[in-house]
Parts: sequence; structure tokens; C-alpha cells
Amino acid sequence: YFHPTKWEIPKKENIIVWPGKTLTPPSGRAILEGVNLRIGILESVPFTIVEKVIDPSGQTTIKYSGYVLDLIELLQQKMKFIPIIELAPSNLTYTEFVQSVSAGTYDIGVGDVTVTSARREYVDFSNAIFDNSLRIIMRKTSDANIDLFSFLKPFSRDLWLLFFGTLIFVGI
Repeated sequence: YFHPTKWEIPKKENIIVWPGKTLTPPSGRAILEGVNLRIGILESVPFTIVEKVIDPSGQTTIKYSGYVLDLIELLQQKMKFIPIIELAPSNLTYTEFVQSVSAGTYDIGVGDVTVTSARREYVDFSNAIFDNSLRIIMRKTSDANIDLFSFLKPFSRDLWLLFFGTLIFVGI
């Protein structure tokens, strides 16, 4: 703290006890190696694409693909967890999907869910994993030369000379 006549260094009297009742500060991220994670996903092209595939034996299986599945696969490789991917029912609203994560139906929910204050009461949200902002798309402009004196074009040269001559005459 600051004293008017001198600086004093505060003494280390407070000890921080970190989660797990340890004095060592945590580092890195949570260890999820070998942990089964139930991951709820929402069908939303191109984030999550659901396809019915018929194999050679005639059985129909469901195949998931898209940005979300690529992200889950990357996280699985880095963090070594075991994903149990479950597609949320199509009649589920976004708020109900968030509530199902809060209730423990899913450990993690991944989808194009908008963060609202009401939904924040149930769960925590990560930072956006995909920038989904609107853009205006227009043609590129041509590489035409721009005339820097185009503002003079509305009037003829003689009219401009008359204007400036009158301006100088009135100013004298």
C-alpha cells in the first residue's frame, strides 16, 4: 500500500488454498483422459449434418458429420476423452436443450445456441466456436481511373472563371 512518506511492500500473510485443498495453483486444463462424456448435439447444417446410411448388409445406420463433429474429434484427440454423441430430439427447443445439459441428460451440449440471460441461469457458455456474423456481399469495383477534378464538371470552365472573378471582385 501507499503511505505519504514511504512505500511499503505488503507481507504475504494470506495463503491461497486451491480446489482440492492444495497450496499449488492449478495449471493447464481439466484431465479428461478416459472419461466418458455424453455430448448432446443439435442438427443444424453445416454445423451438424445427419445422414442415414445403408450398409451392404441392408442395415440403416446414422452418420454424423460437419463442423461440430470435426471439433469434437479434434478435442478427443487432444484431451483423450471418450465421446458418447447423442442427437437431441428435433422437437426440443433451444432452451429445453440448454435445460437438458443443466439437468444432466448431457455432460456437454454443442450447437448453434444463442446466449441469453435466461439460459445463463442454467449453464455456463464457452466463447463462440464459430463466427456466424452477417456480411454484405458486393461486386468488386473496377480499376477505373478516378478524375480528381470531377467536382468541377457540373459547370463549364467559363462559368467557373466568372464565379471566381466575381468572388474576387466582391472581396476587394
